[in-house]
Amino acid sequence: MQSLELLDEFIALADSGRLFLSMDKAWNSDFRQGLGKAVGELLFHQRAELERSRGIDWVYGIFRDRLALFEKIAGGDSEDGAAMEAKLFLAMLPFPGQWSWLERLAAEYGYLPEVAAFFHHERRVIRKKIEKKSYKRFRLRNFCQILKPHGLPREKGVLRIFSIPYFFPLVPELLETIGRHYVLYVEPAAGITFRHTWMRYFSHLKDPVLFGLSSSEDRDFVLGQPNTAATHLAHGDYLDARTQVPLHGEVRFDIVFNNTFDERDRKRHSLMLDLMDHPGLQNVRVLFMGRGTPDTVADFKSEIEKRGLGTRTTVLANLLRSQVAEHLAHCRMGVHLALMENGCRAVYEYFRSDLPCVMSTATAGMDPSIITPETGILATDGDLPGAIRRVLDRERDFFPRRWFLEKSGCFNATEQLNAQLKTLFHSQGYDWQEDIVTMTSSGVGRYADPRDLERFAPDFERLAALFRNIPDLPIRLDAG
Repeated sequence: MQSLELLDEFIALADSGRLFLSMDKAWNSDFRQGLGKAVGELLFHQRAELERSRGIDWVYGIFRDRLALFEKIAGGDSEDGAAMEAKLFLAMLPFPGQWSWLERLAAEYGYLPEVAAFFHHERRVIRKKIEKKSYKRFRLRNFCQILKPHGLPREKGVLRIFSIPYFFPLVPELLETIGRHYVLYVEPAAGITFRHTWMRYFSHLKDPVLFGLSSSEDRDFVLGQPNTAATHLAHGDYLDARTQVPLHGEVRFDIVFNNTFDERDRKRHSLMLDLMDHPGLQNVRVLFMGRGTPDTVADFKSEIEKRGLGTRTTVLANLLRSQVAEHLAHCRMGVHLALMENGCRAVYEYFRSDLPCVMSTATAGMDPSIITPETGILATDGDLPGAIRRVLDRERDFFPRRWFLEKSGCFNATEQLNAQLKTLFHSQGYDWQEDIVTMTSSGVGRYADPRDLERFAPDFERLAALFRNIPDLPIRLDAG
């Protein structure tokens, strides 16, 4: 792979010292940009191949093992060209402490074309994410949830930020104001957080921000940055354990694949179709569920027909979340193949409905420890057909719902998060007189008890007032 070759070249140049002999700034800049793209390709699109060849941690190890070397050179004479180049490498690539180096560049060298271009691109990506949202009038509860009211001056509140946390770097003064009232619990929308340098704004606050990141890969990277804390709890961990739907109905499908149709490359729908053609799986019936625009759903149905798989597939698009469980009751197992997630809700829905799951080890942003002998099989891409066949042949050997009720779900996860937040509060010298309320991963306000939304109405209004003090926000807000 070309990406591997580029990183190998970086290793050779850095370790031999030749990297800092060249003062060709244009070449160095192009090299850094190429390295950044190579890291992204390897840890995302080429993740399965990287896992087979050198291992996922190999990429992070390149930068971790050379941190001391680059910091030593960066600490040299400020007029030394090598020192400047070392700082740029530290800031532009996923070294431990990268966010701090980015801050230094912004303050001292923002005029440099390479630095200015980096920050311009970052803001453009954030604005595109917001513009891509289907609705432009956001209520606070669409992306914020008060978990604990503040009782200043002695006790801060807790604010959960989900869905669009990338909005806040556009208005850092708002983030700073919120941080005076609340300790923040932030759940990034997806994994592989080395790509999300905008999260460094959360590390500016007085108190460490608690990031909810399912994978140890992401937690390790974030914990290598300043003023951060991390928990494995995120999104799907807070699935409501209660369901009124019978668990096992008439079997209509062997496999369920629940992922958005709008991001088929990331979710790897085509790989699932490939698996249906495998000799050991040529009779399986698959239910595809997910959200999607009419065009993307139609494109996927067209792909199914072109492959001749129409008689063995069913596509259900844009169901209400409350309808998902009734369809899962007619399935035997789930399969999850996405390249990037953060605590994907669908896998936990399988477990809640007593469906074992086969999950690809190439999935970033998930906690592989949730796949146990009770819940399913974790398999490399090459081993997926055999793993799926094994689960279908002995599905009665798995007890995913039992695991879910004992280890996961909104009540268990909230209790665990409460303990971690309490520890964080005490480490900062704050009182802890009131626990957080039980949360879920969806629903009105994401509260397990709907009355909490009404109970926190005055707090939401005070929070909305902070937003209204900031002119020209890119989105409209109200408290309800």
